[in-house]
Amino acid sequence: MENDVLVIGGGLAGWRAAEAAVQAGASVALVANGAGNSPEIHALNVPVGPGDSVDLFIADTLRSGRGACDRALVETLCRESVALADEFPWDRGPDGSLDLLQPVGCSVPRCVSIGHHIGAWALAKLKRDLAGKVEVVRGRIVTLRAEDGVFHAEFDSHAENAENAERSHSLRFTLHSSLVAKTAVLATGGWCGKYAFSDNPPELRGDGIALARSLGAAVRDRDAVQYEPTVALAPAAVRGIPVITTMLHEGATFRNALGEEFLPDRHANKDELSRAILAEIAAGRGVDGGVWFDATGVPADVLRTRYADTVRRYAAAGVDVTREPMLVAPAPHTSLGGVVIDARCRVLRPDGSPVPGLFAAGEVTGGVHGLNRIGGNAGTEVLVFGRIAGREAACASCRRSAP
Repeated sequence: MENDVLVIGGGLAGWRAAEAAVQAGASVALVANGAGNSPEIHALNVPVGPGDSVDLFIADTLRSGRGACDRALVETLCRESVALADEFPWDRGPDGSLDLLQPVGCSVPRCVSIGHHIGAWALAKLKRDLAGKVEVVRGRIVTLRAEDGVFHAEFDSHAENAENAERSHSLRFTLHSSLVAKTAVLATGGWCGKYAFSDNPPELRGDGIALARSLGAAVRDRDAVQYEPTVALAPAAVRGIPVITTMLHEGATFRNALGEEFLPDRHANKDELSRAILAEIAAGRGVDGGVWFDATGVPADVLRTRYADTVRRYAAAGVDVTREPMLVAPAPHTSLGGVVIDARCRVLRPDGSPVPGLFAAGEVTGGVHGLNRIGGNAGTEVLVFGRIAGREAACASCRRSAP
């Protein structure tokens, strides 16, 4: 059976694209090889707080990107993000105003959340809303080719995973060795799962970039990787889990083996924080390959409410973060390079022309964040560009069907 749109990717970018394509009237098949990093997205940036604006959001993103951002993509990200403010039941203060966090790299508090679970919350909602409306296949695409105006995808399917996922989400799962569609959306995430110490799941190994290149797509910034500065080293129960850096604006700091504070700047970006930590380790002032992330300066009631997951997770591992520091180290977190797209999420060739019928969204793409991503922009990116990619793919499928 031929679908209008084939979405490759089971994270938020993929499901968001599927939602937009269905809303546009397209028939959709979605191939998922795991949810990627999406369940771990705890907040996202929306420029609607006091003293904030779209223009300030654009300026922060461009500055943090170290001169390597695609301005058209940045402007699309920031302008389209405003609509997210009314889409979800965000956490609010007693007076009804949004409970905003200030991520590293942002000039003002800008992050909104739902109990620090926006990724898991939004993913579950999308799956519920699309139950029975999308053909879902569990598997990993191994080849994607374009012939006679349609895409042919071949993959390895996982029957056991499909059965488990069907029971969990009440979705209609099928098993195939191939699928055919008029258009395709790549939403496969990045490649940081290939590193031995990373906070990424292992399925994130750059599959989408390889598929795009096989179809003649251009790829940019292939060596650009952002390190999360605060990934847990120990205890073993929390190893590889990132600690939320918004704590830095609420009293947390870094300390070396001598107990000395060395936080370069509470407004520093993630790349600057990672370099400062690695410099301490290289100078022999590290602790078992890391440093202390000391959140004891954050009021205990703030930790237990705003950062309840972190407190509970560490408590289960025998650490009271209201009284004890956390051992962390930088780890590969985000692949900043990827497939070249335009503001309509069309995948581009090296000469700037679009690959017919091929779209991409999320971490599989490059250019949105330049050489450094602001904390909170990952969630904004997948929701904004996922929607654009799905909508554009649905429209393109209609044009490809026209006589």
